[in-house]
Amino acid sequence: MKKILLSAVCILFAIALQAQNPIDEVSILQGVYGLEKKVLISDYMNLSEAESGKFWQIYDEYEVIRKQIGKKRIENVVTYAKDYATLTDEVAAKIVKSSLANNYDFIKLQQKTFKKMAKALSPLKAAQFVQAEMYFENLIRLEIAEEIPFIGEFDKKD
Repeated sequence: MKKILLSAVCILFAIALQAQNPIDEVSILQGVYGLEKKVLISDYMNLSEAESGKFWQIYDEYEVIRKQIGKKRIENVVTYAKDYATLTDEVAAKIVKSSLANNYDFIKLQQKTFKKMAKALSPLKAAQFVQAEMYFENLIRLEIAEEIPFIGEFDKKD
């Protein structure tokens, strides 16, 4: 399962990175990732017919907010890329604060969704979903981290 998920996310980021501007990246990432992810989640969750309706309603609500959080993350990465060469204390502080707020927003969303799913389905099914989402989130963060230079990385002289 992990290899399939990793492959899917890598393909999606490759497509997104080829886009011409940040808005295109967001559209491609959200469009492709949203569609592929739903199939992966469906296979992974193995829901009964009775669970399915409740789950997908909560999932769809979750995805709307997750995509908004993802868009903010991409905007923050674009700001970092644009200002990287001339990064000031103020801009660096703004970027880090935005990144931390973004991470917090994602955690709050997961907590809220877990509570809803635990009540509607079961804590076990809710935990299963959150575990999958954490896996996706970690893959995304890793992919972004590998593509972004560290502050001062290109200033070093070997």
